[in-house]
Amino acid sequence: MSIKQSEVAEDLGKLFEAACVELPMAAAKRAFGNKDDNAVRDAGWKAYDSWVRLANDASNRMYASPTFAGLAGRGIQTGLQVTRVVDAVASAIFGNLWPAIGLPTALDLQALRADVKALREELRAVVTEAQEADVDESDDGAYAAARGAESGIASAEIIWNGYKPVPKRKLKGGKKSVAL
Repeated sequence: MSIKQSEVAEDLGKLFEAACVELPMAAAKRAFGNKDDNAVRDAGWKAYDSWVRLANDASNRMYASPTFAGLAGRGIQTGLQVTRVVDAVASAIFGNLWPAIGLPTALDLQALRADVKALREELRAVVTEAQEADVDESDDGAYAAARGAESGIASAEIIWNGYKPVPKRKLKGGKKSVAL
């Protein structure tokens, strides 16, 4: 035990020496023109290392203490009991509140998610089938239709993706509106 206490005393001495003597001296020397940047860094690391050793030793002693172990065990047990009570109270309150307000339950939301997932997969299958059926790259008439009659300029190219464009709608009642 005396070896451990001497190590702690030595670490305290190193921390005090590095933080209160070496670090301010190195910073002052650097501020007054000394180009030795390593002195400040070395003093900082020495203080850091001694602080970490002291913190590690303190936490090891705390965890080895039977008093702390008993307190931690009781604290964990109490926390779990409080969690059970809170869960029971919450389920009693909200179990009756959700239907009264008209909010969906967790089971309803899970069923809705499953339905959305099934619809998404069905949509992917339909899109894949449509893409496989529409792939016909030899259709020059469709490419010309996609370019439009008014784009007679050779530089006005568009990328052909295989779909035919929808014809433009006529203006209703002579309105020139942005909304279609």
